[in-house]
Amino acid sequence: MRKIAIVVVSMFMLIGFGGQASAETGFSDVKPGDPFEKEMMYLYEKGIIKGYEDGRFGPEDNVTRGAAALMIARAIGLDTEKTKTEFKDVPSDIEASGAIQSANDRGILQGYGNGIFKPNKVVNRGEMAIFIARAFNLQDEEVIAFKDVSIKQVSYSSIRRILAAGITNGYNGGIFKSNTELTRREFSAFLARALNADFRVDVNTCGYDPASKTNPDRQTVNCLLTREALKQGVPPEIVKGIASAENGPWKQFNADGTPFKSTDGGIGVMQITLTDGYNVERLENDLTYNIEVGVEMLKKNFGRSVLPTVGSKSPNSLESWYFAVMAYNGVVGLNSPIVKETGLRNPGAYQEKVYAQIAENGLKSTKIANIEMSSSDFTYGPETNWVIKFNKTHFPLKGNTETASAERFVAGDDVRSTVEGRLRPTPTVGLSYTSVSTTNDIHIVGGPVYDENKNSTNAFVWYPAMVEKNGKKIYGYIASFNLVKK
Repeated sequence: MRKIAIVVVSMFMLIGFGGQASAETGFSDVKPGDPFEKEMMYLYEKGIIKGYEDGRFGPEDNVTRGAAALMIARAIGLDTEKTKTEFKDVPSDIEASGAIQSANDRGILQGYGNGIFKPNKVVNRGEMAIFIARAFNLQDEEVIAFKDVSIKQVSYSSIRRILAAGITNGYNGGIFKSNTELTRREFSAFLARALNADFRVDVNTCGYDPASKTNPDRQTVNCLLTREALKQGVPPEIVKGIASAENGPWKQFNADGTPFKSTDGGIGVMQITLTDGYNVERLENDLTYNIEVGVEMLKKNFGRSVLPTVGSKSPNSLESWYFAVMAYNGVVGLNSPIVKETGLRNPGAYQEKVYAQIAENGLKSTKIANIEMSSSDFTYGPETNWVIKFNKTHFPLKGNTETASAERFVAGDDVRSTVEGRLRPTPTVGLSYTSVSTTNDIHIVGGPVYDENKNSTNAFVWYPAMVEKNGKKIYGYIASFNLVKK
């Protein structure tokens, strides 16, 4: 009983009571202008974090797993009522018991096995990144720039996610300090930023400042195209194929800083011509907005009922986007899949050029040749003002074999390579690598990263991954194009 009493006292000391402190009088150890003073007061006023009976906030006190569970549970509305738990070291009468069980049920904070939770163990910054990423279901992963964060860390993907969400920007010198124990002051900053966008730090997606009005390097554009495609649920290979067909150099600006426009008035990387309803000045001068609008237009095409569907109609199938890609350029006779006069496939059709770019850029070889089409499926000519009239609403794919996107994997996915792959020590092509057979399980440990050779013309992405060979875990980076879900 004495051991349980010690646990209870310790938990209450670190979680804190309502006490005498208030938002009006403040705390004896928190003064206006202190680091994260506003974030601490924000959580206090919402009843998420509490002060001590003696009027202190304890900004430099460490945060335990039990306290973190309780405050996260309060923040996201989990059940915090005291309850019996599945953990031997979490008695039902401690204040955090309900929150610990609720957070465990949601997969936010989990035990160590054998019925042990360790409620009084102090949380470090890496662990807090994991808890926040899980609690707020953060998905986007920013290109990581912290020198002290390795792909071998359990918290690697989560740190990238809180970075993308503007919840952290690390320390000066490009370090994160994953193993540094977390204080209540720092905890307040993490949690307040997760809850309220007003507290978040500015994040330049892929490290690019849209206000710079400059063309970034090739791999930064690769990152921007990939990230926007993933955000909108479009296969990145399709988006990059369009960008390559429209604008080979992926250029937004001329050398003098003026917006790049084609002879037909197409604007920027995505060559936007239909500008109604969009901010033209931003289309011209904001690369990220230009990409966002282009992807949005493509996604709308995919959902248009007047366009035929292909194969399984799955948005993850590259072939399913065939007619949406056509419509990005125009549903006109020039883009007919079949040449009316000969009955043969039309290699000059816009969508055929896009899929050719997807193959040439090493992204994926698709099976659009297996879409079953004939000249009778399309009517166009003077009588239709050269706009294609579709005589079928759906086109099957011969053999029912489709090509899934290889750039939508996330941390935790298990994949394999369809040919012998190469796990490299850094995300670029080089002489050093570990061979990965078609039978090796490849465990993805983070979202896509981009070639460290910034001017590489490669359009594919690299995945941080782990392969186990001969009982040894080997970490590295593997190119996306030959990867398939297990």
